[in-house]
Amino acid sequence: MDDVLLRRRGAKVEDRRKLWSPELQEKISKQWAELVRDIKATLSEDPASAKAQALAERWQKLVEGFTGGDRQIQAGLNAMYADRKNWPTQMEAKIPFGPEVEAFIGKAMAARKRG
Repeated sequence: MDDVLLRRRGAKVEDRRKLWSPELQEKISKQWAELVRDIKATLSEDPASAKAQALAERWQKLVEGFTGGDRQIQAGLNAMYADRKNWPTQMEAKIPFGPEVEAFIGKAMAARKRG
């Protein structure tokens, strides 16, 4: 990816970050924690099930809340998570979900796209 795109994406993320307040962060963190808890309780279910699809929809809404629907920011998040195995330990520790949740929601999203 060229440097101009990376700088543009970084500027967009910074603009989104300016909209964030400590109160909003607390609210969003609680929503993520609840969603991750609900996904963990659903890991044994079919990712195409109605319950899993409702969880995928909640996930997507939380992601869109961060990205503002910006495709470049979304692409950056996707690339970042695709490289998760190379993250430093301290970065990995900040993520509220493990690989099993990520894998499940990935399957649920894929089922959602297939419709």
